[in-house]
Amino acid sequence: MPAFSEFIKHVGRGEKGRRPLTQEEAREALSMYIDGKADLLQLAVLLMLQRVRCETGEEAAGYIQALRDHIDDDWQDLDIDLDWPCFAGKRRQPPWLLLAAKLLAQNGVRVLLHGHAAVDAIKYQIESACPALGIRQANTPEEAKVILAHDDICYVPLSAYCEPLVDLLALRSKVGLRTPLNTVARALNPSSATFAIHGIFHQGYEKLHAQAAALVGDPNMVAFKGEGGESERSPRTACRIAGVSSGQIYEEEWPTFLEGSSGKHGEISGEYLQKVWSGEVENNYGTHAVVSTMAIVLKMMQVCPNQQSALIQAQQWWDTRHQ
Repeated sequence: MPAFSEFIKHVGRGEKGRRPLTQEEAREALSMYIDGKADLLQLAVLLMLQRVRCETGEEAAGYIQALRDHIDDDWQDLDIDLDWPCFAGKRRQPPWLLLAAKLLAQNGVRVLLHGHAAVDAIKYQIESACPALGIRQANTPEEAKVILAHDDICYVPLSAYCEPLVDLLALRSKVGLRTPLNTVARALNPSSATFAIHGIFHQGYEKLHAQAAALVGDPNMVAFKGEGGESERSPRTACRIAGVSSGQIYEEEWPTFLEGSSGKHGEISGEYLQKVWSGEVENNYGTHAVVSTMAIVLKMMQVCPNQQSALIQAQQWWDTRHQ
């Protein structure tokens, strides 16, 4: 086994001598830290060097594998259809993605939401809205099974399935920059769901997510620049997607779905989302966000063959949600 410093040298040498880590090297490096064979300073230096030039798909894939090695296999017994990571939080809009997830579950899609509330305390965290919408939280695979048997949807905090990553994500607040592990957190798919949806903040990272997913053998996923960095489509703009379908990487673009709408909203809370869900209040932006986000999932899952039919189906489910 090489010394951890060798991984730092590979990434941090001069311009002609440095190179990215291979997938296996990245897996070994993070595993060494988790196993206590490297300290936090060493790992932080490695991650920051990678951050400067942007992590590669192979490096992300290696880190994903290292963390998955430390996730309890019992999470894979949940029989989940859709993995839905929520790690960014919201600032300009409520988390409309929760209404899309709730509606998919109502129509028989088993959804596992998961995330970490302490990533950005300034933003409204997704898990804060779950109670008002009746989306229950599970902290063990056994609790998740009970909830899913009744609801087809539940939320699981990161600490419940991958404790080592909690402290590592806190590096962002200490160094002021995201690390490659912010990418990796969205890709862990603890239940090995057949389908996954990833939201990214910076355009271009969707391709990295697709590359990493293909390298670790994830069969189907989509990644796109979501509203506020969450896995929620902004209907006000065109949406470029990179994904994996049956193990093959692809790209596509969804056209603008809502012209001329403001991207800001006053009330951001689970209670407001519940009012929209119940029909007590109407929100034109929110309806379009829910429908367009859900349409991406329906097309990925091949429930619908193309974008137009997926949008029509999503709208129909939304309109008939109380029937």
